Amino acid sequence: MKKTFITLSVMALTTLSFGQKNEMTSAAVAYKNLSPMWMMQPNEMEKSLATLKAAKEAIDKATVKQKETGALKKPKDIAKLNYYQGMIYLDYGMMGSFNEEILKEVTANEEEYDAKSLGALKKSLAASNYYEEEISQKMNMLRGLSIQGGVAMFEEKKYKEAFQAFAGAVEMSDVIDYKDTLAMFNAALAADNIDDYDNAIKYYHMAAENNYTNSASPYSSLLRVVNKKNGGPTEETKKYLDEAKAKYPNDIDLIIEEFNYYNSKGDAAAAKKSLDAAIAKDPNNPIFHYSIGTTFDKMANQLADEKKYNEAQVYIEKAKEAYNKTIELNPKFADAYYNIAVLYNNESYNINEQIKSLSDVAKEESEGARANQLLKDAIPFLVKANELAPTDAHTLKLLKTLYFTLEMEEEYKVANDKLKALGQ
Repeated sequence: MKKTFITLSVMALTTLSFGQKNEMTSAAVAYKNLSPMWMMQPNEMEKSLATLKAAKEAIDKATVKQKETGALKKPKDIAKLNYYQGMIYLDYGMMGSFNEEILKEVTANEEEYDAKSLGALKKSLAASNYYEEEISQKMNMLRGLSIQGGVAMFEEKKYKEAFQAFAGAVEMSDVIDYKDTLAMFNAALAADNIDDYDNAIKYYHMAAENNYTNSASPYSSLLRVVNKKNGGPTEETKKYLDEAKAKYPNDIDLIIEEFNYYNSKGDAAAAKKSLDAAIAKDPNNPIFHYSIGTTFDKMANQLADEKKYNEAQVYIEKAKEAYNKTIELNPKFADAYYNIAVLYNNESYNINEQIKSLSDVAKEESEGARANQLLKDAIPFLVKANELAPTDAHTLKLLKTLYFTLEMEEEYKVANDKLKALGQ
């Protein structure tokens, strides 16, 4: 009796398992009747649709039964079930490009179809490597088509469609555990072109994490988009910047990004530290020295606003030194000449502010003369700046003001006429 019971139990389990395998076999047979290149055969589209629907119906029954009974135990059988579900749903979703009814069905249940297509193929590979070759062939074929389509769409400036194609290629690569960094970067680039900030950030970061170009370039693009999204450097910028600097501590572009971050936050000391590192890497870059000058300039202004004139003067001299180095490296750097002139003007202003608290007449006179001399010292730099950038109204306005203060009537008239010619 016991032996009979065991035999009946085995027969029952065998029948249950066979029934499920039969449905899975029906799905497999139906799917194998589908041409691998059905999408290239428009005259056979109706037949392909009928074949896919039959395969989908059979695999749905098999997966429901597996969920209810868990009858399939062997890794190979589980891999087979997921393999056919993934393949059938993948092609069924692609059929949506040719059939409006299917497209509505798939787009209305996008997450479900992702799980039953690419998600199922991942499960197949996780259960067994039995279908590894078939899945790899399918993914690489579709990935290649997606990339080709993405490039074509990008060239036509159809960036939304290009993004979808490149992002699809990334997802297919993920199924076979291949890091397609070019597809990642291209997806980011396409999203970037339509100001899809979240996806641009997602895929630039993905490319950066996976060492695209083995350089900091993807991080530079990522930081640019993050700043654009947020209207300037934020804590999100700092998060990605710290990650990038940990991988590429000596990259010059990241050092400049770090400077820009600290500078935007008003942390002049940290900003200068970043630029010092940049200058150490590229000592003959005039932009770096100019940026050092603007950093010291800002620090001097902050101290002057607090009426700490002696401390401010220290930074004025440092700023002058940096701007002069800029001019030494690039004699045509108009903004450096202008900023030196502004420093002399500010220095003169600071002296005049301090004169107000003096009670010594002789001291007042000597300090007043020194303040005027500083204005005279500023003029040659403004003249040179005007020579290099003759349409810059800021330069001419400051020149006009200094000429008026110093009672230089002829020079004042010339500057005034130039401003009028510019419509100022």
